[in-house]
Amino acid sequence: MTSPPPPPLDRHRVVPSPQARERGGLASFLSSHERKGDWEMPRHLRIACIMGSAIVDLREARIPEGRSEIDLRVILGSVELLFPPGVRVEMEVDGFASSVEFTPDASVVPDPWAPVIRVVGTVTLGSVDGASRLAGESAREARKRIRAASGRPSRGLGW
Repeated sequence: MTSPPPPPLDRHRVVPSPQARERGGLASFLSSHERKGDWEMPRHLRIACIMGSAIVDLREARIPEGRSEIDLRVILGSVELLFPPGVRVEMEVDGFASSVEFTPDASVVPDPWAPVIRVVGTVTLGSVDGASRLAGESAREARKRIRAASGRPSRGLGW
């Protein structure tokens, strides 16, 4: 029995600069907000999350060419950012009593002409979790794929 072919690496599309929206945002106050699938990321995306949660999945989104910025304001909330492999990410988020993490995909070397997404902002008593994964891939599947590509042996524990 053969395994199914791997999913395409980049299901996101790059939007030429003149066609990209300049600004946009989403807010989550005492609620949750999820943006995923085929949507257009503006060049400047602002996310405000107060006592809520937001999931922003860019793996199938239309991303502007060149540099884009995600500006975060998180208080007592959580934001999860999912990036497609191959997109360059710069994480410059300040936290106070918070967790700020970014897990790049070490199995993919970004193209020097790939879009750059700069994540900036502040997090107070909250969390920001950024990860680079294939479209439709879970965190566990991504860890297994990256571990296999790096040649590191499995821990043998079934994780």
